[in-house]
Amino acid sequence: MLRILSKSRYSGKIEGVVGEIAKKGVRVSTRLEDRIAYSKDFNPIHLNRMLKFELPALPDAVVFPSTAEEISLVMQICNAHSVPVYIFGGASGVVDGATPYCGGIALSTLGLNSIQIDGKRMLVTAGAGVVGGKLEEILNQKGFTLRHSPQSLYCSTVGGWVATKASGQFSTKYGNIEDLIVSLKVVTPDGEILEAKPMPRKAFINPADIFTGSEGLLGVICEVTLKIRKIPEKSFKVAFKFESMDEAVENARKILQSFKPALLRIFDRLESLKNFGVEGVVMIAMVEGKLAEFERDFLIKEVSTGEFIGEKPVEIWLKERFNVSDISKYVPLGIVFDTIEVSCFWENAMKVYRKILKAIRDVDGTLFASCHASHFYEEGLCFYFTFAGIRGDLEEYYREVWEQAMNVASKYASLSHHHGIGKIRAKWLQKELGGYYSIFRDLKTIFDRKNILNPSVAKIIES
Repeated sequence: MLRILSKSRYSGKIEGVVGEIAKKGVRVSTRLEDRIAYSKDFNPIHLNRMLKFELPALPDAVVFPSTAEEISLVMQICNAHSVPVYIFGGASGVVDGATPYCGGIALSTLGLNSIQIDGKRMLVTAGAGVVGGKLEEILNQKGFTLRHSPQSLYCSTVGGWVATKASGQFSTKYGNIEDLIVSLKVVTPDGEILEAKPMPRKAFINPADIFTGSEGLLGVICEVTLKIRKIPEKSFKVAFKFESMDEAVENARKILQSFKPALLRIFDRLESLKNFGVEGVVMIAMVEGKLAEFERDFLIKEVSTGEFIGEKPVEIWLKERFNVSDISKYVPLGIVFDTIEVSCFWENAMKVYRKILKAIRDVDGTLFASCHASHFYEEGLCFYFTFAGIRGDLEEYYREVWEQAMNVASKYASLSHHHGIGKIRAKWLQKELGGYYSIFRDLKTIFDRKNILNPSVAKIIES
């Protein structure tokens, strides 16, 4: 018997709303299997519950629009009836960012799947529901690449990247998603379609910035125009071994303040042994483009204290880099597995690394905690922590780990680098935003007067 942990508040309204949506010609479903498919993201606690035939919540219906105009109709109807809407792309997020705790409508963006390549202007315009792996494959066939490759490339969508302010594995050289966006098409909660003319750069406020990273709270992202590049002519792989994270991170700082390789990652001793069978701290790097040979030689010279260990670790990582199966392997064993990523300045780096690892390891039930540095900037880096644990009450253990890690992060680092805020991190957001918090709260009120977009998370943020 399937158990729903949060009941809908809108079941009395939903029949009329569904009827109106159907009359407008938009595909809508109240079938249980569709509602289950749009009931959660990839958060490990949800997976644990599913094994016990429990779901955190269920939407009352799912809509499958295929154009911005259809989304506009859906939003107008839902806004008129004050029925909440939760936006779903690939549902690959892990921070509980779109669970329909209040009931209402789940809106799938997967029908927004158009792709238009403009090779002369080096742009691609993609529907929000386009899966990243498909987009990259089509670009590659034309000799182009987006060079945005999150680990979730084959299960996440373009709209999701923008909504969560995603980062890819080659961000060190090419930037994060916000650096690739040229323009957006967005539908507001009252159904207005917003679109700005794309240009290389414009003065004044960039409207796209308002919605980038907004996590479905301000509008429905329908279409994105992004910068593309030609596939690099050359590339080289290099790897180094260090005795400590301190040594590796210091070398990374020197590298980043001289030039930006396409890829740079540092794995602590536990992850180096697990991933590469190397005892020590492994740094992998890739350089690419016309100057790749020069950059490779410069990189090897710039790494002053590490041991050059060839290409093999990079090749191993490239083969496994899109593997996201660890969560589903651990959960059936009664073990919770998750990751926490934060960013910090160089001067705080080792303090953040040690304090967050200690905070996780000190929680009763932790089996292991490890870390790698995954994204780099001239001024700092991103640490990506992995942990697994087991305890009688897994959810209590999970909440405690996050509580301890975020308490440390709120003092010395960011709350998140690229996974987003969601429900998990929402209680710390006001402290992170400081005086800007009230502006964000006002934006939510202006764009979404009836609070129908993602209200379960928005309510927490506004409280």
